[in-house]
Amino acid sequence: MKTSLFILITSLCLLWTASIADAASKPNILIILVDDMGWGDPQCFNPQSKIATPNIDKLAAEGMKFTNAHAGASICVPSRYSLLSGRMPYRNWNATSVKQTRKTDLSALEKKHFPQPQLQHEPGRLNLATLMKHQGYTTGCVGKWHQGMSTKAETDGTLKMTPVDFGFDYYFGFDAPEQAPYAFIENKRFIVAPTETITDHPGEGVTNPETQGAHWRKGLAAPGWKFEGYLSTIAGKADAWLTKQSTNADKAPFFLYYAIPAPHAPWATANEFKGKSGAGQYGDYVMNVDAMIGQVMTTLDKLKLRDNTLVFFSSDNGPVWYAQDIEKFGHRAAGPWNGMKGALTDAGHRMPFIASWPGKIQAASSCGELICFTDMMATFASLLGEKLPADAGEDSFDISPLLRGEKPTQPIRTGMVHVNYGSYTLAIRAGDWKLILPSGVYAVQDGTITPDHIIETQGKSPNDKFQLYNLRTDPGEVTNVFAQEPDKAKELFASLKADLARGRSH
Repeated sequence: MKTSLFILITSLCLLWTASIADAASKPNILIILVDDMGWGDPQCFNPQSKIATPNIDKLAAEGMKFTNAHAGASICVPSRYSLLSGRMPYRNWNATSVKQTRKTDLSALEKKHFPQPQLQHEPGRLNLATLMKHQGYTTGCVGKWHQGMSTKAETDGTLKMTPVDFGFDYYFGFDAPEQAPYAFIENKRFIVAPTETITDHPGEGVTNPETQGAHWRKGLAAPGWKFEGYLSTIAGKADAWLTKQSTNADKAPFFLYYAIPAPHAPWATANEFKGKSGAGQYGDYVMNVDAMIGQVMTTLDKLKLRDNTLVFFSSDNGPVWYAQDIEKFGHRAAGPWNGMKGALTDAGHRMPFIASWPGKIQAASSCGELICFTDMMATFASLLGEKLPADAGEDSFDISPLLRGEKPTQPIRTGMVHVNYGSYTLAIRAGDWKLILPSGVYAVQDGTITPDHIIETQGKSPNDKFQLYNLRTDPGEVTNVFAQEPDKAKELFASLKADLARGRSH
């Protein structure tokens, strides 16, 4: 009996020791996702940037820059969906999603063909947080969510839906910075309930007062709510959560999704950064965001967590930076790429992207391979030895060989499809070529596209016509060669049809 008990206790001790070793062998993972920052804002991507970004630059110096990384879409909701789900946002354009979007005030065309994908519409879908929970991670989300958030409390004071319903153990933040309710949420409750109403406020001294500057929309707010200073509050919560993880007795690895809601408007810059950049109010706000990134990295160092933490940094979509802003400040927020937020040209979705892991990812390295936000799902799974189910991460490719500095004999991915939710159209990139479909002409639903062939379109605007670009010879997407390359256009259109029908990238 004593021998059996001794064997049992010894076995349990060995299993406990093994579980600690397994936990210790897994890296902590931190995703820093900023909001509306362009490829050309950080100086490590654009030496001509008029904005000082010492902390982003340091992160790049300690890790790997990806110069050809893309968001899954060129606006925030579908982009965040693609990051968290490993799926391109148009995959859920089916009868179910169409029915769900009828609850909103979208246009008839958008109701039918361009529903906004969100995790709230797909309960039970595997996302990065639920994947990490399955691997024994403690999970946290701090900042902007934008994937389904309750705006009114239930009778018991709780919120029916927040990020803790999608695999996160902890949440602090709000749904969006310029949309009501203006009140911080922690886990399932408002910290201070939004009971007062604030009025619309346009930006001042900017090109577009409705999208830039200190602009916000009318709505409910917590008493005493101030936009100035909320970035500091969010940063403090991220620090506090990390500090808690460093003292956890179980030593479980952590996954933190740190979604900084800036430099998206309202540009609520702390006083210490005002007037400090060469790109006006926007540049000052980017500097404020850069300081937040420096703060969280300093916290990792102080807590001695840095060496075992894999850090990813990126932005959800392109900048809100108009041609007039480029002319006024001489600053190209999107770098050499054409367009801005919302565009299907590269400025809308080509993002600054950095991966850093001391001793694992070569410092001051750079990678020009084509990657996408969706690739995080397969990469995390690969790093942790997890096999993804067939119905998860359909558009995700494992980029861990690139993180290790390996040069693949074949490209990890050869193309991708993008969506413009403002102009109701799509684009497909295949190799060096990109085909952008005309606005408002084609409909996608249940894996099919209508019309199912290239048609002649009318209209004088570039967006009213097919656009075909050779990205190798024309990376700025200046010269539309659709008329000169009809066979290439047909080839890409056929590839788009095949992608939609297949339901996954290949």
